[in-house]
Amino acid sequence: MPKKKRNTSKSGSLPVKKKPASMMLNKLHDLTPIHLEAPIIISRSVPMRILMVIDQFNIGGTETYSLSIARELVRKGATVVIAGKRGKLLDHFLGLGCPYYEIDFVLDNHQADHKNLIPHLNLLTSVMLTERIDLVHCHQIPSGRLALRAAAQLHVPFVFTAHGTYYDRDFLQQLLQAGAALTCVSPSIQRLLQAKGINAKLIANGLDDREYHAYDQAYLDHFRSKLGIPADAAVVLYAGRLSWEKGDICEEIIHTVSAMRSSGYAKLHLIIAGGGSKQAALFQLAQEKRLLSDAPFIHCTGEVLNMALYYSVSDCVIGTGRVALEAMSCERPLIAVGSRGFLGIVNPDNYEKAWDSWFADHDADQKLTRALLADHLKAVLLMDPQARLKLVRKGKKFIINRFPIHDTVEPLLDVYYSSMSHRTAQNGQDALRKSSD
Repeated sequence: MPKKKRNTSKSGSLPVKKKPASMMLNKLHDLTPIHLEAPIIISRSVPMRILMVIDQFNIGGTETYSLSIARELVRKGATVVIAGKRGKLLDHFLGLGCPYYEIDFVLDNHQADHKNLIPHLNLLTSVMLTERIDLVHCHQIPSGRLALRAAAQLHVPFVFTAHGTYYDRDFLQQLLQAGAALTCVSPSIQRLLQAKGINAKLIANGLDDREYHAYDQAYLDHFRSKLGIPADAAVVLYAGRLSWEKGDICEEIIHTVSAMRSSGYAKLHLIIAGGGSKQAALFQLAQEKRLLSDAPFIHCTGEVLNMALYYSVSDCVIGTGRVALEAMSCERPLIAVGSRGFLGIVNPDNYEKAWDSWFADHDADQKLTRALLADHLKAVLLMDPQARLKLVRKGKKFIINRFPIHDTVEPLLDVYYSSMSHRTAQNGQDALRKSSD
């Protein structure tokens, strides 16, 4: 399956007015160091005010990661202010008490809104001043590029988390020049950044297993009937953003499941949960496949908030990244297929490979093919019940032990406080230099 690169056009950059060399953003890291008598240490006893910026509050791995982080930060006493375009996940942030600023960084087609870069930059600057922001944390390029510039103008510490392999070199260089702190969510991404001369702290994605758990069978039988799925059907769930490579994966799954129904698996059903730029085309393909069948076997839900229920109602989940964690926490067999290729059924023998590659989203040894996917689906569907139970229980234990949310937030807080201390010291150096001029 051919890969398609995301649109990372340089046209998202703002025009830069000429300033004296000492004031230019890309010269900050060249200032002559001044040795202070004692290191600047930011006290952890003072509640932090964090601005979390994302493109849009859709339901995807980056957004749910941000929600989990925000929830845990609020529990620890921090104030988390959020900015971005409205989406289905917004209410969950508002439920945490997060002050919200609506800024449409992207258009309805998910592309950057280049016409309003300057107004959006001014809005971000205003938010940072109004909310007395101590640190800005971003995850995506359209919103991150603007937030980086606003933070630099106000000398506010900036942290960026790399969630994939799609960030362009120019943007990464802007982060370095601005003195931003970088984190990443998998060893593969860390190695990729190191190969480009960029150091990033590896902090695993994390979740609260109390939020993602299996439902009891009685309720699942009720929910199946509501979805129009027969009690004896075998259900495959694909959950993910229906854009870019993940949209292509969904297309392959539709063709694979359709072919399997015609070759001995007539009771196989497919649920597609997610939204994105390819949603309309994929739902149209699903409708075409349904018309060729004697039953509506493909169920398109769009973006779903209560994903734990949809994981639980399925017999097998196909996904990658954050979806993989959630599905395994809900004790479901997982076939890992991501932007980089195919890993297959996740089991104790390939746990470390799954973590290293972020469940095939950041690296993979095999390419996705319909034949390969069909083989792994058949293996799950034909699995002995006891072997299946053993597999999912081990998967649940793996997720609980390796990806608890508190193990994510503690090292992230270390990055936050280190960035704030570094920026405070840098601001002190700037002040001393100005006073000596």
